[in-house]
Amino acid sequence: MSFGIHKKIERLVKMTLERAQAKVIMDGKVSTPFGVSIGVRQGDGLTATLFNLGLHKALINMEQSNMILKKLT
Repeated sequence: MSFGIHKKIERLVKMTLERAQAKVIMDGKVSTPFGVSIGVRQGDGLTATLFNLGLHKALINMEQSNMILKKLT
């Protein structure tokens, strides 16, 4: 996707998402760390921004392909 975002910012976002790890607490015991390769971390400040960028791109694509229905008034 291209939104006119500077390449340095793109690299910084990628760096925060790459090699992400998580742990799970089950029956009071914490698991060993495991890699997370899909999605974003819950509560991460970037989550809402990345979602909005993706939604914006999807809406633009739909509008350009005339998939958005106009409300009749």
